[in-house]
Amino acid sequence: MPVDLNPPEKHEGKPVERSDLPAGRTPEEVAYHFGISPRRVRQMARELGACRIFGNRMFLLPADVETLLEAAKPKPKPVYQRRGHSADLAELLALRKQMEREEAARKKK
Repeated sequence: MPVDLNPPEKHEGKPVERSDLPAGRTPEEVAYHFGISPRRVRQMARELGACRIFGNRMFLLPADVETLLEAAKPKPKPVYQRRGHSADLAELLALRKQMEREEAARKKK
């Protein structure tokens, strides 16, 4: 079977699409779609290892884009557990008794 050594033709600067190739996107395409900086997309992709790099070219597969989106989700704030109202009430009653004792001790003087 002969092998075609000629590079694929480019049409108006767009890569040739083939059904057997992955649906990769450039960081610029992803950034434009989401309205963010291509530089930030490249930085996050490198940090997370969610990209493919050949020489000085980077492209992102759909799974890589999902990884970037998941990493960009805001982290939920921790929920502070409030103590029950009965514990707060018990503390207030104990504090009130202590203040009454201190007030009574001052009046005796």
